[in-house]
Amino acid sequence: MKLSSLSRRRFIKTFALGTALSSLVGKPWRATLLAEGTIASTLTATFNVRLSDYPALSQPFGSVRLGVNAVRPEVEPFPDGDYWPILINRGENDQLYVLDSECRHASCVVPTYDDFDFGMRCPCHGSTYDIDGSILTGPTEEPLRQYEFFFDGDDTLTIRVPGLGFRVNTSVVPSAPGQRLALTFATHYGITYQAHFRARLSDPWTVVPFASTPDGPFDAESLFANGIPEIIYVNRPGPTGFYAVSMVLMEV
Repeated sequence: MKLSSLSRRRFIKTFALGTALSSLVGKPWRATLLAEGTIASTLTATFNVRLSDYPALSQPFGSVRLGVNAVRPEVEPFPDGDYWPILINRGENDQLYVLDSECRHASCVVPTYDDFDFGMRCPCHGSTYDIDGSILTGPTEEPLRQYEFFFDGDDTLTIRVPGLGFRVNTSVVPSAPGQRLALTFATHYGITYQAHFRARLSDPWTVVPFASTPDGPFDAESLFANGIPEIIYVNRPGPTGFYAVSMVLMEV
């Protein structure tokens, strides 16, 4: 397990909600709740994206590419992990399109929409897609996959990505100093995770530090995962509250 402090310039403020772990008044923190998705491909992860975080999306033909795995095109045109970035495009009449950036020809990562090139041209074999993911030129024979999404009409875009979720189990650590909780969850390779807390459902989520051992210091705010089950330890601040483990979404 690799623990690190995140660069605030690199990682954006949106995240994929894993699971909220709550207690009832006077009850111990022992609940295990279903996450937004699980490792099984039948369920999904949910990303909340603020459009105002991306000036490009305020204009027609604006385009951004977000992901949980890094992309290093100077090395190879594939993500550094199992998941291709998400393309978010704004059309001429303010339509929004949310697409999987995996080219349907040879699985290379498709770039953002180029207003001068009038399309998204795959760097591998030249397949070009329109702003809505439809085919402009081959050799691809299939359009880009579309993701289910909901726009609140103001600023928040909620995107659902199949097969990217996970479960989180919580348990009390009786031998640890103070009142600690252990959060156990399966991970995906190359994805950064954070812990969030809120005291009430109406409160905003806040990133909280965690420990890597039952009695260690709360000195980490992020975990870069290797695809194996992980355990992190958080402080139990009171008799009730909500924890969430999230995947960090970044611009790639």
